[in-house]
Amino acid sequence: MCFIYKTFSGLFASPLWRDSSLSLQESQSNDTLDSVERSLELKIKIIAIICALSFMISALLTAADITMYHIPGYYRHQFEEKDVLGDLNRNIDMDNVMSAFSEMMEYLRGNRSNLNIEVTADGTRQEFYTAREKAHLKDVRAIFLKAYLVRLISALIFFISLICIFIYCKRRPSYRSSICKTFINTCIITNAAFLLVVGIAAVNFDKAFMIFHKALFANNYWRLNPNESDLINLLPQSFFEQTALVICGIYFVTAMASVFVAWKLRPTSN
Repeated sequence: MCFIYKTFSGLFASPLWRDSSLSLQESQSNDTLDSVERSLELKIKIIAIICALSFMISALLTAADITMYHIPGYYRHQFEEKDVLGDLNRNIDMDNVMSAFSEMMEYLRGNRSNLNIEVTADGTRQEFYTAREKAHLKDVRAIFLKAYLVRLISALIFFISLICIFIYCKRRPSYRSSICKTFINTCIITNAAFLLVVGIAAVNFDKAFMIFHKALFANNYWRLNPNESDLINLLPQSFFEQTALVICGIYFVTAMASVFVAWKLRPTSN
């Protein structure tokens, strides 16, 4: 027994065993470091995906805001091009139409408390919007305000994730390639899917228009009678189709610009 004990004691104490033990510890240490590195890289990829998605949501809603509120003369041009005055149910000039419409747009983004807007039509002062139109526009206003909130939250998430990416890149410059690649791939895949949806909608815009309204509105106030409503005559379906194309155009230019910037920022060699 004493011999066996001394033999094993000598084996454990031998340089060969110590080297093997050290090698095992180093291997375990390397495996742990690799695991930590993989975990960190996965986290930064997730942050890059969040960064890309939040940017695209914010960019799309900003494109809508630019189209609806910041293109000078956009609505007047649309109304004149479509000669909407001839389709209205009363005799009214373009200045009165634009006044009522501008006030409505301010209402939709929360700058007016009501739609009690009077215009001169048929030689008298009268309210431009009917009770049903007001009910529908109240629902539209709720969607607009939610969209502004979503844009704000998306923008905050984008900037926070961008700061996190900047910090990671300062500490681990080797991650920059992975971050840029993930951001670019997320943008390309998401926009390809979005472009497919837009293409399908464009093929049958009538059906897409109906689906869109049924999904967003819980009531039928949006179903306006052209013989009673000037709002539907002022904003025919073709108006929404053209406006959607303008929004998508602005958005895709912005999205592609972000992909180009990410591509330029990627390391030339890895």
